Amino acid sequence: MKFLLSAALSALMLLAVVYGCSDAPKGRWKVTAPVDVYADNDDGAPVAFVLQPGEICALADGWSYQKMFRFKRVSCSERDGWISLDSDFEKVPGA
Repeated sequence: MKFLLSAALSALMLLAVVYGCSDAPKGRWKVTAPVDVYADNDDGAPVAFVLQPGEICALADGWSYQKMFRFKRVSCSERDGWISLDSDFEKVPGA
């Protein structure tokens, strides 16, 4: 019985990881303040570019949790990367 419970829990965790990794950016979000966008979802990743207020982006729904920080996938025009905060975005009405 313990084995079945353990196997079921492992399967659920695997599904959560796979689902979290397939969370594609969507929607239209307006940048309200400068936002650092990282090259990867890793605690030591370099800043790839900085979003400026007024840019429109798509954001993933879920977070990718790493050692100390969490990251969310972002796609803006022809650039994409990872952000550590989403508080400087506001939903574009009607999008």
